[in-house]
Parts: sequence; structure tokens; C-alpha cells
Amino acid sequence: MKKNKNKKSNNKIIYLIVFLLIITTILSSITISKNKLTKDEKYFKREYEKYNNKKDLSGNKYINVNIVENNGVKYLSGKETVDFMKNKTGIIYFGYPQCSWCRSAVEVLLDAKNEMGIDKLYYYNDYGARDEKYLGSDGEILTLRNGSDEYYEILKLLGDKAEVYEGLNDESIKRLYFPTVLFIKNGEIKKMHVSTVESNKSENEKLSNKEYNELKRIYIDGIKKIK
Repeated sequence: MKKNKNKKSNNKIIYLIVFLLIITTILSSITISKNKLTKDEKYFKREYEKYNNKKDLSGNKYINVNIVENNGVKYLSGKETVDFMKNKTGIIYFGYPQCSWCRSAVEVLLDAKNEMGIDKLYYYNDYGARDEKYLGSDGEILTLRNGSDEYYEILKLLGDKAEVYEGLNDESIKRLYFPTVLFIKNGEIKKMHVSTVESNKSENEKLSNKEYNELKRIYIDGIKKIK
């Protein structure tokens, strides 16, 4: 009788060990899956960090950035950006890696996103999609290059929120400047922020702690409006 009791007790221990191993395996799989980086996340980090310790065409040193691996960045095409602005909820970041103001802002935006528990940051680099205009010697506005159809659609969706095209002396002509961050809920722009903060005058200097925290508060306010 005692032998049977010992056998049953041993079986229970074995079952318990097997059960714990199964649970551990499942939890490990979930953790590995969660921490697995997407191609977009890897590329975004590489795209921005490759300019660290390098100089631009004017000889100015790029601001160094440290992009977290689990950045949640998802690249959008022009068409996808237009569709997102019309229908979806989330954060769209317009920028490009050689932009000094963008390099100042991007770490702050990622920090705010992660602190507020936002999984995705949608990214569209439309630097090459914008039009190029200038003022002729006679004051006439001339077009050097037309923008893409999607770019004009983005400006249309921004409406009065879009910035005036500088240097043309015509406030009816708008332009998308970088960095621009949109906080969108169900296709409605709840908040838009352009550039960094007012006190950040030099594009070749990283934000001070005070400026960093000020910009972070702006981004967090935008996130609160769409959560």
C-alpha cells in the first residue's frame, strides 16, 4: 500500500514538472515573438544611425542619434499615408534621416510613444515627393519641380493646419516641413506638431534636457488626444 502511495506521489511530481516545462516553453515563445524585430524596425535604426559621426554637404556634423531596436516603426507609402489620414488612428511621423531637426526630434518621439504604451509609429519620408517653388526676379512664383499626387493630397487633408511655403509671399501656397508629427483618430487630425521647440534655434545642436522634456510633453499631449 505504501509503495502505491509513493508511486502516485512520484507521478504527481512528474506531471507537475511536465506542466511547468510546457508553461515555460509557451511563455518563452511569447517573449521571443514579442521581441522579434521587423524589417522596418531594423531598417529605420540603420537608416538614421548611419549618419552618426558624419558631416553634411556644408561640412556640419550630423546630430548623433541612438534609435531603440524595438522602435515599432512601420513605413508607409504615399498612398498608404493618404489612406491612413482619411480613416485610421495613430501617429504619423514625416521626416528623413539627413534632416537635423528630425534627428533632434525622433528620439524624443520614440521615448514618448513607448512611455504612453503606443506600439506603432507610422513613418513616411516624402522629401522627394514635395514640389519645389521659388520667387522669380519679377516676383512671379515659379515651379522648379511638381510634387507627387499623394503629396498634394496630403496637403489637402492637412488643410489650414499646413504650413505656409516660406519665401513665396503667398500664404495660400502650403508646404510640408520636417519633422511633422500627426496625431490622428479615426481619420481626424487631433494634433499636429512641426519642428521641435521654440528655443531650439540651432539645427546642429542636440536638444538640451529642458528642450527634450518640453518636446516630450508636446508629443505626450498629442498621444493623449488619440488614446
